[in-house]
Amino acid sequence: MSRTESQSGFKEKRKHPRINTLNTIGYILFNEERKKIDQGKGRTLNLSQSGALLETQKPLYGSFIILMTIDLDGKKIKVKGRVVNTRKSDNMNLYLTGIEFIGSKDEQLQAIIAFIKAYHHRKHAGQSYNNNHSNF
Repeated sequence: MSRTESQSGFKEKRKHPRINTLNTIGYILFNEERKKIDQGKGRTLNLSQSGALLETQKPLYGSFIILMTIDLDGKKIKVKGRVVNTRKSDNMNLYLTGIEFIGSKDEQLQAIIAFIKAYHHRKHAGQSYNNNHSNF
């Protein structure tokens, strides 16, 4: 089995290295016509320059998504993405969704930096992702 293929047969397609994170996020899911079809909460498991892997309690079937988090200054950060795939996690009660970031590079970079700073701040403060901000 290759490095890019997991035991479940899922083939890795990311072009950039991943950074492991556990960030609570809010999301809004849209269909192809950009009509809102769902919203909820989840968490990022990892990030790269071009996308994120989300873990949620339900599959995310849609075309576009907006991810939201709160930065260390209490400011809401948003990043736009395209849903690439959704699959069941090895934990059968959860789902994993690959997101490819879209929109301006500045928006993407700002969101990635906010995710990483918040993750490291909580990690070093000894807080779990469940204690993070809950209003999105």
